[in-house]
Amino acid sequence: MTTLSDAAARGTAVTVGAQLIRFVMQLGSMVVLARILLPSDFGLVAMVTAIIGVAEIVRDVGLSSAAIQARTLSAGERTNLFWVNTGLGAACAAIAIALTPVIVAIYHEPRLTHVVPPLAAVFILSGLNTQLRADLSRSLRFRALAGSDVISQGTGMLVAVIAAWRGAGYWALVAQPVVAAFVALAVNAVNCRWLPGLPRRDVSIRSFFHFGLRLLGTQALSYGTKNIDNVVLGAVWGPTQLGLYSRAYQLLMTPLNQINTPLTRVALPVLSQLQDDRRMFARYAGRAQLVGCYVTATMLAVAAALSYPLIDLLFGAKWDGLAPIFALLALGGVFRSISQLSYWLFLAAGKTGAMLRLDLWCQPIMMGVIVAGVPWGPRGVAVGHLVAYGSYWVVSLVAVGRATGVPTRPLFVKALVAVGLVGAPAALAAWGATQLVGSSVAELALGTTAAGIVVAASALAFPIVRADLTFLANFLRRSLSRSR
Repeated sequence: MTTLSDAAARGTAVTVGAQLIRFVMQLGSMVVLARILLPSDFGLVAMVTAIIGVAEIVRDVGLSSAAIQARTLSAGERTNLFWVNTGLGAACAAIAIALTPVIVAIYHEPRLTHVVPPLAAVFILSGLNTQLRADLSRSLRFRALAGSDVISQGTGMLVAVIAAWRGAGYWALVAQPVVAAFVALAVNAVNCRWLPGLPRRDVSIRSFFHFGLRLLGTQALSYGTKNIDNVVLGAVWGPTQLGLYSRAYQLLMTPLNQINTPLTRVALPVLSQLQDDRRMFARYAGRAQLVGCYVTATMLAVAAALSYPLIDLLFGAKWDGLAPIFALLALGGVFRSISQLSYWLFLAAGKTGAMLRLDLWCQPIMMGVIVAGVPWGPRGVAVGHLVAYGSYWVVSLVAVGRATGVPTRPLFVKALVAVGLVGAPAALAAWGATQLVGSSVAELALGTTAAGIVVAASALAFPIVRADLTFLANFLRRSLSRSR
């Protein structure tokens, strides 16, 4: 297992390093674009992406994860998977364009007529790219994937900022994902150095669909939960209020995605190779959740406590009212970060059927909880988000334990220890520090310092916290060594 452990360490270092670069770029472009564009510009594009974004899940059909999780993958299977994803991408683009009048009618916004077609082109580009990314991930070529992410996202952000600065308005936000998808396809094609042949009728990929279709159901339900807020807010409150909410949501998802996405890219292939060794599978599962428990959850809790000076410094007075929305969403993000482990374990163990059965009843309830807050506007929806994801963390971890045989009691204990002894005290200390000074810069500086002191004090006072943080520090040191 040493080689696999080394691969995990090396992959974590490369992908997290790349995601840190992406985080800086995304945060920078978010701040610049927010100071150039209006909240209604962001709300207008969010109206479209909230509805047609589900096609991105349909376009994949879970086949990328199926290819990564498979014990073996022949050349013929790889070729057929490529053409299936490409065809689905083209079909999704055509359906999205055909549904343009329906989208316009839902929001009563005629400008959306011209926004949908260029955004639909992303499905075609992503369809071509799906199996290229899967092949790089399956081969544990994390450096190539990291480079692709940085180059493509950086190019898209640069184009968006230039376009916005030149007065393009919401078209700058439309251009960003299109450019990023095209560049990602080009870079991955060069890295893979593989050209697919013609589809093979004598090669079956039925087993991949068996895995992928169940995953598709889960992802579609999850997408509905994550986007029902945007659709209902846009329809009821209009583009300006949706623009405020979508900026708060993106500010939450920017760090969350920069951590969860690369960790998923590393955790899924590593855990998949351990699916037949239950003892090691459980051991690696416990290690995999430490980043979410100690790093992501603590960071989001502290960000919620510092929401007012953070928003004021980043976006300015034009975005007044964003801070309380972001604070509530960030607290919900704590539970989203620690519940990511359940998703990894379901996929790595090939238990997509059990995950789908869970989400068939759980996700609709979560949607109802989130929508129940709509009468109170973005803040009410953010409260629903917090309640829904807090409940889902408990239910999903119990369900994945039953499906995979992994003991979940230690996982619950570890998460509660991390949040209770580190995240929550750090957040309280950060909030208390902001009450001592008046300027946003001083509040952020003093608040983060206070949070850091509390984390250090928790490590000194509690042996279990000290042991976990020592493991993370050693893993980081090892990761950097392996990366070099």
